[in-house]
Amino acid sequence: MSIGDDRRGEWVDPLRAERETRGDAVVVRAFGQVDSHTASELGEQLAAAFTDAAAGRGPVVVDLTGVDFLASVGLSLLVEYHQLGVRRGTPLRVVAPARNPLRALRATMLDQTLELYRTVPEALSAVS
Repeated sequence: MSIGDDRRGEWVDPLRAERETRGDAVVVRAFGQVDSHTASELGEQLAAAFTDAAAGRGPVVVDLTGVDFLASVGLSLLVEYHQLGVRRGTPLRVVAPARNPLRALRATMLDQTLELYRTVPEALSAVS
């Protein structure tokens, strides 16, 4: 059985990312593993979220609650979109409860650069 196969031998998508508008904010939720094979899907959702958010100037919230593995390429994406948000005046807020993504963010000291929150409602209600 290879990575991405479930116990019945069927392919399972290792990352699913979805986007929704919540008031003037855009929330991107990711589920699964963010690695070199899957990061492009998250990147596409983040790019679209920043396009959507530009109209309302609300924040982009990235919910990593459902992520069980966050590789360096995922960390790089977060930095890239954080920098884009700074340039455009669109804050990037990262939801990373005490799981693997939070450990990766702390290990790389990105918790000192990125706006981190425990829940989506907390990130949505934060004042910029």
